[in-house]
Amino acid sequence: MQFAALAAGCSVVSALAAIALSGAARRVGLVSRSRRDRFGPGRVPLSGGPGLLLGALAALVALGIPLGPGRAVAAAGFFALGLWDDLRELRPLPKALLQTCVAALAAWLFAPSPIYIGPAVLVLLFLVNASNYLDNMDGLLPGVALAQATALALAGTSAGPGAALLLWAAPGILLLNLPPARLYLGDSGSHLVGALLACDALDLLFDEAGFRARHALPLLLLFAVPIADVAAVTISRARRRRPIFRGGTDHLSHRLVRLGFPAPRAV
Repeated sequence: MQFAALAAGCSVVSALAAIALSGAARRVGLVSRSRRDRFGPGRVPLSGGPGLLLGALAALVALGIPLGPGRAVAAAGFFALGLWDDLRELRPLPKALLQTCVAALAAWLFAPSPIYIGPAVLVLLFLVNASNYLDNMDGLLPGVALAQATALALAGTSAGPGAALLLWAAPGILLLNLPPARLYLGDSGSHLVGALLACDALDLLFDEAGFRARHALPLLLLFAVPIADVAAVTISRARRRRPIFRGGTDHLSHRLVRLGFPAPRAV
């Protein structure tokens, strides 16, 4: 009972923090921009990411377990980079270079052996950007991320605390992000979600003994939705000779809406 109360408290912290920060977000221009290549209205505050971070920090204190230097660098670095992008809208190449620097430092601290740094960088970059891609419709990313975090948490001690932090902090953000969304996660939130999930995936893939191949297929199934979305968008844009990293309404969720699904049912 005490555990459930603490978890609910952390979720309330994330929700209240996001609501409290929404006014400041509007004042500094931390809001969504209504454009042809984006789904949904403009001027929605992007305070979900900072709220999620504060809720995750409350969960970290409540759990009383160390985050570890690699996971801390990944979470803080990708969150900060996403927040910068929300405020200034970085161009694709500088953003990719900065993401690679954050991933390389986190992987160097995280990987059990130097030979795993390269694969760890690729996993971090892919899952962070896949989470960013999936944040394209009200309620989509928080809902999928909670399902993924639940599965990772059920993996027991093999996975780290990232999924547990999301399970405690993300429900409050999900309620505020359900259609019609009162706030969005923004790149700061999607980057944070991707980083925490990616670090737990790396915990399952690599240890001191080496690569744990038996976990590869379950992880591919676990992240099947973002993998399929990235694949569909990449192939679609390559066929039309459009920049892969430029926004668009060609994600799987958008395709379902064009087929006649209401947006909540598509999600």
